Amino acid sequence: MTAQSSAQPAPPALQSSWVLLRMQMTRLRRNWRQYVVVSSAMPTGIVLLLHAMSGPVSRAMALQVITGNLVLSVAITSIAMLAQQVAWMKATRTFDYFRTLPVAGPAVVLSILVAYLCFAIPGMAVVLAVGRALYGVGLQVGWTLLPAVLLTGVALSGIGAAIGLMSRNDQLAGLIGNLVMMVVLFLGIIPAERVPAAVDAVSWLVPSTYAVHLLLALLGGGASAAEWLRDAGALALSSVLLFWLVDRLSYRVD
Repeated sequence: MTAQSSAQPAPPALQSSWVLLRMQMTRLRRNWRQYVVVSSAMPTGIVLLLHAMSGPVSRAMALQVITGNLVLSVAITSIAMLAQQVAWMKATRTFDYFRTLPVAGPAVVLSILVAYLCFAIPGMAVVLAVGRALYGVGLQVGWTLLPAVLLTGVALSGIGAAIGLMSRNDQLAGLIGNLVMMVVLFLGIIPAERVPAAVDAVSWLVPSTYAVHLLLALLGGGASAAEWLRDAGALALSSVLLFWLVDRLSYRVD
C-alpha cells in the first residue's frame, strides 16, 4: 500500500474566504439595522445640514459634498467600526483561533470588511438620492461605481484594521477611528483649492483623497482614462501596503 499523508490540503482561497464571510454575516445578522442606520444617518445629515446652511451652490460644489459624504459612509464602516471590531478580536485572542485555520490573516479582515461594506451600500444609496434631490444635479451612476467603492472600502479598511491592531483596547480604537474618520470627512467635502497648501500636500498621502477624486470624476462624468488609472492604482497600491502592514501587526505579541 502507498502511504498517504495525513495532512489535509488547504481549501481554495475563494472557498475559505466565503466561509469567513458567512461567519461574519451570521454574527451581524441580529444587529444589521443599527449598522445600516449609523452608516447612513451621519452622511445624509451632513448633506442636509450643508444644503440648509449654504443654499444654492455650483454643480462642482454639490458634487464635492455628495462625493465626500459617500466616502464618509464607507469610512464609517471601514475605519471606525472595523477598528473597534479588530481591537476587540485582538483583545479576546480571536486571531489566535483563526491562525489555527488554513486561512490568511488579511482574509479575516477582508471578510469583516465585506460584511460591514454591505451595510454602507444602503447609506450610499440614501446619500445619492438625497443629494440629487436637494442639489438637482445629474449623477452618472454606472457599473464603474461598484469597483470604485470596493477599492475605496479595501483601502480604508487597511487603515481601520491597523488602528485596531495597534490600539490597547477597543474603546481607544473606536476613539482613534472616529478621529481619522473626521479627517476623511474634512478632506472629502472641502474643495482642494480651499484647503491650505500644506494640508493639500499631506492629503495625497491619504487613500480617501484618491477615492474622492475617483468617485467625483465617475459621478460627474468627467473621468479620463489617465485619471481613473491614477486614482484606482493609488487605491490598489494603498490596499497592498496597508494589508501587508496588517498581516505583520496581526502576529505582534502585546
